[in-house]
Amino acid sequence: MRLLIWVFALALLPACASIQEPVTGKQEPQIGFRFLELLVEDDFDSADSWRQYSDGADLFLGNRAGRFQIDFRGRRYVWSQRDGDFDDIVIEAHATQVSDYDHNAYGLACRLDPGNRGTGYYFLISGDGYASIRWSTGRSLEPIVSAAPSQHIRRGAARNRLRVVCVEDYLALWVNGEFVADARDRRAARGAVGLAGVMNYEGKRLSVEFDGLKIWRAAADRPDA
Repeated sequence: MRLLIWVFALALLPACASIQEPVTGKQEPQIGFRFLELLVEDDFDSADSWRQYSDGADLFLGNRAGRFQIDFRGRRYVWSQRDGDFDDIVIEAHATQVSDYDHNAYGLACRLDPGNRGTGYYFLISGDGYASIRWSTGRSLEPIVSAAPSQHIRRGAARNRLRVVCVEDYLALWVNGEFVADARDRRAARGAVGLAGVMNYEGKRLSVEFDGLKIWRAAADRPDA
């Protein structure tokens, strides 16, 4: 298995950060987008395109029974990224929380550093029904859109459908077909696609499975285009 870097962060979810044009509390997205071309359809029958790692009982990232599983214990955040370099895309996948402890976060990432340093955009939901969009420095997760409750998230050990938009400087998150949050940020223009998990409490476990991942090339939907 290829090595995956993981991070022990002193402040996984800090309270503030320098950001550009955050958009919170909106009922509708700022802009529309168009699907141009299906680039990837991954059923995880083989996880060869993903970075994998196993460290006994406390950390596993890899393919199990046709799904990609992130399973770990302790206060840290982890990610796995797929081979490939993308700019303007839409990502969709199912994420199923398997573990019982709900104070966690998990989701999708875009524009990750190809060098596997963890920097990039993270789109996260939690087992207790919160959603956020964050920037990873490789050592901590800084809020672009701070965590807020969403009625569209199925809580606990449940299955949620995530859609992430990374088009130009526009970032957006849908959950189960419903718009949740968006923002604009220019810190990264392209990079790898990832899967992520976050635990903020020592001794607690997060286990989440991803399946049905698709990646489309996309563009902003402007009336004059």
